[in-house]
Amino acid sequence: MRSRIIVPTFLLLVLTGAVAVPAAAQSWKTVAKSRQLRGQEALDVSIHYAVGRFELSQGPDRQLYRINSTYDEDAFQLTSSYIESRGRGSLRIDIEGHDEVDLGNIKDYDFEAGNLSVSLNGSTPLSLSMKFGAAEARLDLGGLRLQELILETGASDTHVRFSERNRERAEHCTFKAGAAQFKVDGLGNSRCGRISVSGGVGTLGLDFSGDWGHDATADINVGLGTIDISVPAELGVRIERSTFLMSFDAPGFEKQDGGVWLSRNWDTAEHHLTLSVSGALGSIKITRS
Repeated sequence: MRSRIIVPTFLLLVLTGAVAVPAAAQSWKTVAKSRQLRGQEALDVSIHYAVGRFELSQGPDRQLYRINSTYDEDAFQLTSSYIESRGRGSLRIDIEGHDEVDLGNIKDYDFEAGNLSVSLNGSTPLSLSMKFGAAEARLDLGGLRLQELILETGASDTHVRFSERNRERAEHCTFKAGAAQFKVDGLGNSRCGRISVSGGVGTLGLDFSGDWGHDATADINVGLGTIDISVPAELGVRIERSTFLMSFDAPGFEKQDGGVWLSRNWDTAEHHLTLSVSGALGSIKITRS
């Protein structure tokens, strides 16, 4: 049975390009595309997915990428393109609603979820940009050579994992969550020097476990909601807090002047993480594991 995503009116306001039609109009289409690895030196990937279930993972060694998708072609259109210049490939995938569908009269719709799965080569340096509307997204970025990551979600349930250490040092990782459930596990494996996380309404779960071999900073902001953060016990952690009407719970940290908290091992830890946490309404909980 296909999963269903119920999207109320206020969540639709955060969607970009997401459309819905009654189930009776559905006409399912399946698409599969792939490209072999032939000496490409880098790959830029852009994915825009309106509605449905999305998965991303590492693919076979000799395959640059693979795309598999099932979608309702009466309501949506899939376009994909690949170009290559001087050894650098550029892959773009879009599944968006037809222009003639009117969003103005939408109340509550039952989205019969299509699906899109993408696998990417683990040995090719990768720049990855993704934007989701109403999606159930599961991404395992472990084992890729990720240089840069931008992920933006609308009314989505998104879970990102770095199950293995990133093969490349990532300069910047950016996560933007709309009205969403959003969780990232294994951020220590991302090898990202600067991490930015922002949320509109919802729950952010950030797990910084992993193979730490570097120092990092993370800017975390939520408008209305809950921030749950887990950091490894061996990591030296500094928390810079700027909040309004948000509860704050950080056991094991020592309060300093100016809204700063330090882990007790800050002066002795081999690697350090600085968290700048801000928000308006909700709660912040930081635990050490």
